[in-house]
Amino acid sequence: MHKEDIWIFRMVHYQNLPHILEHGCHCRRSQYHNEGYVNIGSGEIISRRDSVPVKCYPDSVVNDFVPFYFGVRTPMLYKIITGNGVPKHPQEDIVYLCCRFAELIDSDLEWCFTDGNAASDITEFFANADHYSRLDWKSIYATEWSDNNSDADHDRMRKKQAEFLVKGHVPVEFVRRIVVQTAQKQQMVQEWVGGTRLDIAIYSNKPKFYFT
Repeated sequence: MHKEDIWIFRMVHYQNLPHILEHGCHCRRSQYHNEGYVNIGSGEIISRRDSVPVKCYPDSVVNDFVPFYFGVRTPMLYKIITGNGVPKHPQEDIVYLCCRFAELIDSDLEWCFTDGNAASDITEFFANADHYSRLDWKSIYATEWSDNNSDADHDRMRKKQAEFLVKGHVPVEFVRRIVVQTAQKQQMVQEWVGGTRLDIAIYSNKPKFYFT
């Protein structure tokens, strides 16, 4: 796999898009964080990330960074649509912000990535772009991740949730695509993006992004 072929994805509630299109993505601890931000994750886990250190940036914690996944149709999305430990939302309300890995690592932004869920004690952090080969891409792109998966890989769920972390702020210009589930949401988002000077392609009906 080449760096140029890797995309990273941030799942957000569609109601957060207008603020993101105007201001970009700010980390949770930023003074510019959207006060009206609609959270789709577990409040307990989000709060815990206030104290999880980012091992390659001394004196930083995970919530100092904007998190992305390397894969789609994640365990987190499944929790969101079932309401398992997180606020329940329909899939059509969840959209993906899609950025190119190569563009972010070549930027002046401070970044790192992990080989699994950033809040896990055994997860490793990397600030060297060449270490992307140490991620378990089979797990990242897997469609099954329970302990009963066909490979009997009991660490698959953690590894599937490998993260790309950008310190502080991601300018919206790095968002190259937005993926939504329905044609109705596509039209809405196209109207929002059309009101800006941004060059962002909007896609809908991408089955691999959502659960059927």
